Amino acid sequence: MLFHITHRHDESTCPLHDEELGNATFGTVLATLEANVDNVIGAWTDPAGHRVFFVVEASDATQILMGLWPIIPAGTADIVPVLDTAKMLAAREEKLKS
Repeated sequence: MLFHITHRHDESTCPLHDEELGNATFGTVLATLEANVDNVIGAWTDPAGHRVFFVVEASDATQILMGLWPIIPAGTADIVPVLDTAKMLAAREEKLKS
């Protein structure tokens, strides 16, 4: 299943200007996601907005928790299951035919 993750932190927990903290948190989160979820589709950031975005494929919520482990103390994550739009439209068409 696909999940869109938005991680938010604020300027007081932002590790951007702290090399050691940055390396230990956001510097490792892609590797921990890749090691724990089924697939990392992509990762993006809005540094000035203190937000990081991920799209991952996972079969269990624990995979996401463990993948985000390095950045959990830095802020809050919204984890939303999402659907492939083309697949959703095809399923809709099939449902409308029946």
